[in-house]
Amino acid sequence: MNTKKLISWLLIIVAPLLSLAQQTTLYPNDYLTPEFHAGRRAAFKEKLSQNGVGIFFASQVRVRNNDVDYLYAQSKNFYYFTGLEESDALLLLFKQPVTILNKTGTEFIFVKNRDPQKELWTGKILGVEGVKERYKMENVFTNDQFTPGTFDFSTIDSIYSAYRGEGIFSKYKRAEDPLTHMANIVDSVIVAQNKPIASRSTQMILSSLRGIKQPEEITLITKAAAISAEGHNDVMRAIKPGMTEYQAQAILEYHFKYNGSEYPGYPSINGAAENACVLHYETNTKLMNDGDMLLSDCAAEYHGYSADVTRTVPANGKFTDAQKIIYELVLKAQDAGIAACIPGAPFGAADAAARKVVNEGLIQLGIAANDTEARKYFPHSTSHHLGLDVHDMGPRTLLPGVVLTVEPGIYIPPGSNCDKKWWSIGVRIEDDILITETGNKNLSAGSPRTVSAIEKMAKEKSIFKK
Repeated sequence: MNTKKLISWLLIIVAPLLSLAQQTTLYPNDYLTPEFHAGRRAAFKEKLSQNGVGIFFASQVRVRNNDVDYLYAQSKNFYYFTGLEESDALLLLFKQPVTILNKTGTEFIFVKNRDPQKELWTGKILGVEGVKERYKMENVFTNDQFTPGTFDFSTIDSIYSAYRGEGIFSKYKRAEDPLTHMANIVDSVIVAQNKPIASRSTQMILSSLRGIKQPEEITLITKAAAISAEGHNDVMRAIKPGMTEYQAQAILEYHFKYNGSEYPGYPSINGAAENACVLHYETNTKLMNDGDMLLSDCAAEYHGYSADVTRTVPANGKFTDAQKIIYELVLKAQDAGIAACIPGAPFGAADAAARKVVNEGLIQLGIAANDTEARKYFPHSTSHHLGLDVHDMGPRTLLPGVVLTVEPGIYIPPGSNCDKKWWSIGVRIEDDILITETGNKNLSAGSPRTVSAIEKMAKEKSIFKK
């Protein structure tokens, strides 16, 4: 049998098996593993004091209006350590083994009990057995088992937690929910026994852990960035005068959801012309005119991890001379900022490099007289950490595994003290940069950044272009 026939036969045999595998994978299977979360808990416990306890609550369900809740979003710290996305849960982590409810260990979690009536309306609750099976945790209890006498805090020397700043005491419900009930118990015991809360130490530990991304996390951020880039690319293809800002937003968020993103990573920013000069503009209602530019700061969240990508494109597919000058100045600044992202550099290295380029450029163009004036047109910092939170926590030194944004911008609102030809030009270019052992990698490089590449993509067909 020749090689071509052999390959053909193999394809005939393998294709149905691949099809069957696709059919049997009914839900996404690329979530963080129980082993990942167990490893993060172990790393946290290592940093506790000898008799310390880590206390982490799930997020509270919040009422939007009347009997409608906001879409639930889990506490990122709680998710990092457990993977569980249900409310009304509490995690306790100890350095040394303790005994709680006749179980001895260093990890204890209290979760919702199963309730067929609630599950009829909002879906399955995992319950004790479900949490044990899915997340491989042993000491699992229902949240009604957590009482003032559940654990003796008298042996504890430090409380490692951020719960007082997480809003779980706010009165979002008409009656006290299980989460607030557990938080009130913890708080009353801590106050009664005068136990110190090591808030600063907790933040430092969390920052050191969450700031250095593990390979599994990098995979998810990379996926989020790729999905985001695809959305931005289709806006470049579809945009035209007469389109609204919210239609551009719809195109972006369509691609996010179509590719498996659960949510946008943050409220989508789509500002045309003067609206591009509002840093966190979220109204997104303006109709775009010929000659406008659209600044789209939108990104997907994938399995808890957010990208953060911004592109600025002309509505008619062609930059004006003034727009091109400002755009290429921002691009030059971003290139300088990305080049400064090397292992061992201070976190502010990208900002210093990008700001130097912007300041010199604005002064040369006569838009600003000095660095102080230039800052009015570039008022934000160039970088922030990226991960479970879009503005994530992390170290002040760029270490391998750090993911940060590089996002210089220039914003010249109408009425600025410069030539009117620059008015209503707002440009930001933002990409997600992974620090590697030898340099960096642009995770959102799948969306073009140069003037020529954007204008070329604007000529391509979009599924939304009528």
